[in-house]
Amino acid sequence: MENVMETGQRVGRAIRNGGDGKPDEWRRLVADVEDLVKKVANVDDEEIAEIRSKVEDTLARAKSSAVSSVAAVRGRAEEATEATDEYVHENPWAAIGIAAAVGIIIGFVASRR
Repeated sequence: MENVMETGQRVGRAIRNGGDGKPDEWRRLVADVEDLVKKVANVDDEEIAEIRSKVEDTLARAKSSAVSSVAAVRGRAEEATEATDEYVHENPWAAIGIAAAVGIIIGFVASRR
């Protein structure tokens, strides 16, 4: 029972902290929730069985949502990469000027510290 309590506390902390969007934290959260669900699978209490079922459904929806979100972000990143590549090929001197300006700004900021 102690392991179940510890897992539940880790899950609660991860949810409260928001996970920072880090993939490793998301995987650990999912693993901890799955572990918690497995550990309470043997409990005969009807209320716990109902809660376990809700948690399993919510976890499945969260996994599906995370996969679709990652795919959407990846798609937008590919679009931005293609647009940038196209812009640089069409306007090479402007791209060089922008890169030089950014380099000067970074150099100025870095030298002031």
